[in-house]
Amino acid sequence: MKIVFTKPALVELEAIFSYISERNPTAAIAVVERIERTVSQLAHFPLAGHPKYKPGVRMIPLRRYPYLIFYKVEATEVHILSVRHGARRPLEDE
Repeated sequence: MKIVFTKPALVELEAIFSYISERNPTAAIAVVERIERTVSQLAHFPLAGHPKYKPGVRMIPLRRYPYLIFYKVEATEVHILSVRHGARRPLEDE
């Protein structure tokens, strides 16, 4: 399956990198690489995440880091909807 990041997810990913990079650039790279590896796994195992309350939305936690990846599985694509810190309030579409 093809992985497609939505614009909001890309903005969130950049914000995560920027925030961590201000404190520890090496850690920022490690977190983003972990997110990318986890997302790439979804291409092979798209139903690996847990179903959420909104129909079609799934969530997979990022191991070792407190981030959650929200996504939808379409016909031949996995759409990454959001990458958020686990302590943040959920959005309405999660």
